[in-house]
Amino acid sequence: MLTRRRFLGAALGVAAGAGAVAACQRSDPANPPPDRPFHQAIVVGSGYGGGVSALRLGEAGVDTLILERGRLWDTPDEDGKRFSKMLPADTRAGWFRDVPPSLVPSFRGVSVNAVAAQNPGAQPMQAGICDKVTYGAHDVFRGIAVGGGSMVNAAIAAIPTPDQVRVAFPDIDPTEFLGTYVERAKATLKISYRDMGWFEQTPYFQYARVGRSYAEAAGYGVDYNGSAYSFDYMMQEAAGQVPLSALDWECQYGNNHGRFGSVDQTYIAAALATGKVTLRSLTEVTGIRREPSGEYVVATREIDRWGKELSRGEIGCEQLYLAAGVLGTAELLLRARENGDLADLSDEVGNGYGNNGDIMVAHNTAEANPVGTQQSLLGMINLDGRADPDNPVYASMFSLPLPIETNALGYYAMVRTGDRAVISYDRTADAISIDWPQSHTDHLIERARLVFDRVTQANGVDYRDDLFEGKAFAPNTVHPLGGCVRGVATDAFGRVNGYENLYVNDASLVPGYIGCNPYMSITALAERNIEAILQGRR
Repeated sequence: MLTRRRFLGAALGVAAGAGAVAACQRSDPANPPPDRPFHQAIVVGSGYGGGVSALRLGEAGVDTLILERGRLWDTPDEDGKRFSKMLPADTRAGWFRDVPPSLVPSFRGVSVNAVAAQNPGAQPMQAGICDKVTYGAHDVFRGIAVGGGSMVNAAIAAIPTPDQVRVAFPDIDPTEFLGTYVERAKATLKISYRDMGWFEQTPYFQYARVGRSYAEAAGYGVDYNGSAYSFDYMMQEAAGQVPLSALDWECQYGNNHGRFGSVDQTYIAAALATGKVTLRSLTEVTGIRREPSGEYVVATREIDRWGKELSRGEIGCEQLYLAAGVLGTAELLLRARENGDLADLSDEVGNGYGNNGDIMVAHNTAEANPVGTQQSLLGMINLDGRADPDNPVYASMFSLPLPIETNALGYYAMVRTGDRAVISYDRTADAISIDWPQSHTDHLIERARLVFDRVTQANGVDYRDDLFEGKAFAPNTVHPLGGCVRGVATDAFGRVNGYENLYVNDASLVPGYIGCNPYMSITALAERNIEAILQGRR
């Protein structure tokens, strides 16, 4: 329905002419420019959902173009490395930032900012791999690259429980979801599992064994998750047989070795190998519209690694798949709705945002329980309290591989609060915002404190606040979900309500919370969606 708001938005969009608000430049829809490229399908974004979409479209023989805002990280720099270490980090770490966006920004009074100031990068600011944006009372971290979040996450292949599948996707049979689509995702993403004999004795997981004993003392179990980082490679690292990566401060800003299950090396590489899929990196989609003919047109802006604009243009397609991540997909849809380019989009677009219950926390370990001076930054294990009906929790353990004993144990925790927020579009700023009030973060802290009060009290240790700049709990979100929830803003398979051949196939479809690291669930859902779309199932 064309509401008064959307009518005014369309009028303002036209009036803005070539400005940023009217992101798609107008042309005569009956006579498209002869030089405007056209593809059967365009996939916006190259993370988990984008990679799945592109591969399966290519396998089906569909001429497909992938448009990705970030870089293709396939070429080493003069130092022989593609990616930056986490400490000290260089300008490859952040998306046009001189200070890296760190999840652990301090230690014993020394900040990442201070370290960056003492170790200036040899390169200027650039299209680095990780970004941090603040919305209200929480910070959202995201990967910007060919491969999306798979390039910068902890590679934790958490498998949801059947109950988690039922709650998140009540219309989907958990047995089919886990047995068919999660297994398909595991195979393509090359998920590997640890050798438990090695795990029990290696110094690189001493911190995890301490964390396991602390969890068990508090009445919690642990989950030995799989990983998109190769455990075989990690064992070779520890044996001195291959170059170090996970065992040498590489994780959040990419891995130069060992992360064989990243989307760029799996789904995207396989998609390109079909011969039906092409890729344009460092190409941002700034707007989308639909012509009366049914053709979708995307406006693009291409830059080089250093941020210099190279070109602007338009590309047409028959089918448009949005997989730009929660923030990117929401921005494109909301901008198009509010400026009138896709005026019939549902009012539900932007609703249902959640942060998967993400909250970070740290505590001391006892002097009798050192974590050691060697830790792997990948292959973590998890405190697993998902069976608790009142306060379910899943918390990935980590420590700091410094050359001194830190007696520090940290967690990427996921708790359940039920809080949701709205993503909205600010026309003046030409940007999205998320109404995430302090009360939402307070609820996360309350639920996490119930868990970690048990852990600290059972083990006679205290919280520590030096890892998060004076806070014991840090509202860092690495798993944004929702904003275009399936069955609400789309049908059950990501078909956007009100528009033929417009699809969403990423984390935006998930209703705000799963309760464990979500990339396996996102990938499996994307596999299920694209299969149904290609088969014409509804």
